Amino acid sequence: MARLRPVQAFRDESLDLEARIARAIDSVGPRNVAQLARLTGAHQETIRYKIKKRFVGRGFRFQADVDFSKLGLCLYWANVTVHPLHYPNASRLFEALNREGYLIHFSKVLPGGYFVSLFAIPIGKGEELEKLLNNLMSMKIITGFSLSGVLVERHKPMDVAHFDFQKDRWEVDWQKIRNAPSLPLRPEKPKVSRNADEVDMLLIKELQIDGLQHVSKIAKKLKVNEKTLEYHYRTHVLKDKLVPKYRVRWLRDLTRTVGHAMLVVVLTMRGTDERSYEKLQNAVNRIPYLWVEYRLDGGAYVAILGVPANEFMEMMGYVNDELKQLDSKVETEFEKVGESLTYTIPYHMFSDGRWRFDADKSTSSVVRELTGGVEK
Repeated sequence: MARLRPVQAFRDESLDLEARIARAIDSVGPRNVAQLARLTGAHQETIRYKIKKRFVGRGFRFQADVDFSKLGLCLYWANVTVHPLHYPNASRLFEALNREGYLIHFSKVLPGGYFVSLFAIPIGKGEELEKLLNNLMSMKIITGFSLSGVLVERHKPMDVAHFDFQKDRWEVDWQKIRNAPSLPLRPEKPKVSRNADEVDMLLIKELQIDGLQHVSKIAKKLKVNEKTLEYHYRTHVLKDKLVPKYRVRWLRDLTRTVGHAMLVVVLTMRGTDERSYEKLQNAVNRIPYLWVEYRLDGGAYVAILGVPANEFMEMMGYVNDELKQLDSKVETEFEKVGESLTYTIPYHMFSDGRWRFDADKSTSSVVRELTGGVEK
């Protein structure tokens, strides 16, 4: 099983119980109430109450954080411009790319109007992805794209120490944030698991959807024997660390089309030298609203944050103060919530123990879906 930090690491009396629970969930997940109780020193019934009422009731969600490299996948970041003829149905295009081209996230970016997208493709298949996008451009489905390999991706644990569960709102002391430690983002050598199979893929995608699900519920949903699924969970998912940790995410009202309380902010700096990159990453990593950060080929740094709408100006003031001369080089854009979607791992592309990816076949399938079954 995953190696845990010492129990003392989760019993910092200076933190509220909710913050200690969030730290423990990051390591062992939200389902293991007995383990959460042992780590935090709270009673199991208290843990259950806090998770249901304090976390879920306040708009927090729990999701498995997958080690893509162990599944034999690597990440690519793309900026895609959709052809005007297909712009009204852009979501349909990206849904087709999810089913046929390993897309795991897309979002329209404002004010630019282009789409950012993330692909999790089989290791060594970068040329196939580039060919697929070039095919779509030659067919005038998209008008352009930029493609970069992701050197390292990290989902930051949500720092709920800055969330007041009594008042149900964020209260961030930015002076404390300036003095807080930062975690450097550096590439790691990928390690592919030899054990991962189709059952593991199905199990992992369910844990990505809702990390609170029990194996028994998932087994019933997948129509898999419960003992078989429990075996895969313990010997593959846990022992091989296919899911090394869990995310705690504040997603308050994000699915509402109007009046939602959150802005999804994309901060990008391109072609950074090492000193500028470290300064930027150091500052952004401290922000409690940070969801995920990427270092891309070519030196670009991308961070995505879920920011309470009423806290946006305070956060940008912090960024401006911390970066000084660099702030003009940081692009600030917004994901349009109504035209944004994150998918699970591309489990449907895995069969007979391997990932399948053929750019020409994927192109044909995408075109058929866009044209209602009539290929151009």
